[in-house]
Amino acid sequence: MAFLGLVDTKEVEAFATTLAEDLGRRFPPASEQRTDTGAKNQLAVILDGLGTRAARFRDEKRLGLYKKAKLGNVVRWKLKDLGYSDAFVDQATTAIITRVAVR
Repeated sequence: MAFLGLVDTKEVEAFATTLAEDLGRRFPPASEQRTDTGAKNQLAVILDGLGTRAARFRDEKRLGLYKKAKLGNVVRWKLKDLGYSDAFVDQATTAIITRVAVR
């Protein structure tokens, strides 16, 4: 039964959805068109905080390679569902997953 724990990703999916929804609430898709310095700084702070939360989750749940990948994919697809552009989705997902992948 230990094997089932390795592939059960419900908790990871729920956490990743929460991260994406938090980004959507704090920096809505309409804000991605902003090019001012304030918007760039705001986005950097938000992504840094989400990356920190994701790294903490990784440490608490001891995520393996499969669950880290699942986390990134769920964040990516949820951001696309929220209406962000592909470029923004790539940037945000990379920023979050880089923090998860690197210790």
